Amino acid sequence: MRTPLVIALTTLIVIEGLVGTLGVLPVLKYMLDHRSLPTFFAGIRALSGPFEALGNDAMLASGLVFVVVSGFKFLAAYWIWNLRMDGVVLELILLGLSIPFWYGFAVPFGPVLGLPVFILLILARGSFS
Repeated sequence: MRTPLVIALTTLIVIEGLVGTLGVLPVLKYMLDHRSLPTFFAGIRALSGPFEALGNDAMLASGLVFVVVSGFKFLAAYWIWNLRMDGVVLELILLGLSIPFWYGFAVPFGPVLGLPVFILLILARGSFS
């Protein structure tokens, strides 16, 4: 039976997947077209973090890997919605793979969404088969 914890967990994972894919792809497209990071209000540059020192080509490649990792979150959310334990395992793996990208791109939403997802995974662990 799907509990409120599982529903909240699935919702957070989908939000994280949407932000990691649809939020990053336009920035990568801008980088590809202009060979620089886009600047938003108050001079804030999207995805500017320690990975920026690697150069545009490495940033594009690592950004695409981050999009793929974030895209797999939809599969994990689907499996978790269907109460499958392999969704939990996949999401734990994806959380671990996402952490270097959160740091390298200075992504503020990563820990803000990732920590609650991790906590909900622990709290809802009895719901999965």
